[in-house]
Amino acid sequence: MASATSPSNFQKARARLANYSEVVVLISFVLLFLIFTLTADNFLSLLSITNILTIASIKGIFVIGVAMLMISGEFDLSVGSTLAVGAYVFAILMEHGFVMGGSQILPAGLGFLALIISLIICGLLGLVNGLIVVRSGIPSFIATLGTMLAFRGIARAMGNSELAKTSGNADVVRFTGEAPPLFNVLNGDINFINDLGTPAGGARMAIVWFFLVVLVAVIVMRYTRYGSWVYATGGSRVAALAQGVRTDRIIIWNFIVTGALAGLAGVVQFASRPAIDPARGEGWELIAVAACVIGGIWLQGGYGTIIGAAIGMLLLQMVEQGLILAGVDIQLFQATIGLILIVAVISNTWLSRT
Repeated sequence: MASATSPSNFQKARARLANYSEVVVLISFVLLFLIFTLTADNFLSLLSITNILTIASIKGIFVIGVAMLMISGEFDLSVGSTLAVGAYVFAILMEHGFVMGGSQILPAGLGFLALIISLIICGLLGLVNGLIVVRSGIPSFIATLGTMLAFRGIARAMGNSELAKTSGNADVVRFTGEAPPLFNVLNGDINFINDLGTPAGGARMAIVWFFLVVLVAVIVMRYTRYGSWVYATGGSRVAALAQGVRTDRIIIWNFIVTGALAGLAGVVQFASRPAIDPARGEGWELIAVAACVIGGIWLQGGYGTIIGAAIGMLLLQMVEQGLILAGVDIQLFQATIGLILIVAVISNTWLSRT
């Protein structure tokens, strides 16, 4: 006979789930997949599946950075604005080059150099976020809410600059030349997949980049000292400091990585649709946070996985695509995501009480 203090089978099962947070979101993903398969026409078509993967991958690239940041106990609400700045920098350098004082410092069509410059600038924006949070002690939610507005203002200023004006619509920058090979590398069609069905699929290289970012992040978080320090920083800042973890440095680097990945996502998206406007990425910061929470990352930090956040992003995009194909008003998408988010928070809170 089991003692009164021994855990029940139910408690043991809950403890196991708490150790594998991505299992919960994976079960949710499978259930919703089955529901949309039965209720939405053409949901299982090649075009539908590849569209889900491609769109989720573009957003998912910077969701991984947000996930690492949230595990360390911080937020970044400026990622959507950072994405827009990165895409503008890349677009302007590709279309116009860099001109200062009437002199052409860098020529147009810089290709790989334009990509590197864009990522560096977005990483610096992340550095600004990190320094504000660490040096001032302002909660990152508030600090990055401010920089979200500031960086969006920078994007709008870039769109309205004389350098960016290529058409009557001054705030839109378009790449008007012949697409360089870099565009295909960043987000070209994956033809051997797209040609498998009729109508053709919509798979793009963003899927590959998303997979690579997830793979690298999983390796870093699971098998390196840095990953352990990220979890320690989010779990208990005081305990981590006592163990010699430089928590401020961890937080700053996570902000830098998040900014750089936001820039990469903006460039990847631009490569398939070579035009950028100031509203690019608007609202994506909330989608990123939602994907992470749905994926099992705790709001207080210290817990969750990269795989869970990736599945959470795929789930959100699947819901949007499924609702469209099921003929449901797309305005209900936000309401649906809100409901899923509430359920995820309740689930995470329940699992945390093991």
